[in-house]
Amino acid sequence: MVSSHLDRTNTVVCLMTYHVTKIDLLPIQIWAKKSLGAIVLGTMILGRPVSAQTIPSVVPTSIATVQSELVVTPSEQTTNVVAEPTVQAVLLDVCKTNGYGEDCAKTLLGMLWNESSNRSSVIGDSGQARGYFQIHYRLHKISIACAEDLVCSAQWSLNYLERNSYPKYVNYAIQCHNSCNVNNGYAAKAVRNAKLMWNKPLAVKQTAPIVLAMK
Repeated sequence: MVSSHLDRTNTVVCLMTYHVTKIDLLPIQIWAKKSLGAIVLGTMILGRPVSAQTIPSVVPTSIATVQSELVVTPSEQTTNVVAEPTVQAVLLDVCKTNGYGEDCAKTLLGMLWNESSNRSSVIGDSGQARGYFQIHYRLHKISIACAEDLVCSAQWSLNYLERNSYPKYVNYAIQCHNSCNVNNGYAAKAVRNAKLMWNKPLAVKQTAPIVLAMK
């Protein structure tokens, strides 16, 4: 009778060993040992072996949860990278805020390339002209910070175009940014530069943060 009890107990031990080996987790080994102790104790008290069916064959929920939390998928490791807007995107944003479209942005781009070749800190006309659009900041009563900021200077330049009959007379308005009624080819050059540079994304080069006009 004792031999039979031991055989059944050994069977339970084998089953427990199989589960522990397969899962191979330290908390499961501790749990298995406690369960085995309970089986042996039950055998001694009841005088008969405890059935192997009474042993739970499932991994405790807490252990399974910890195991699943340790798995990191590749998608969770990737970080979202937000691209900085290009000069073209900023100019288009300024134009859309004022009710215009791509033609307006191209006009501003051509003028910007005429004046500074996309450099925010350019100083011209013996220190009188500053920034992307070489605005005479004292004459027009704007700050150097505005002249050297792409959004602010583009907004000012668009307003100045409008004061000079834009968009009804586009070339005349462009010419007036340099000097009205002067035949020096400024407007034609701006139009050519716009066509040349529009599909070549330009990085915004300024120390101040870029704040888009349109939200």
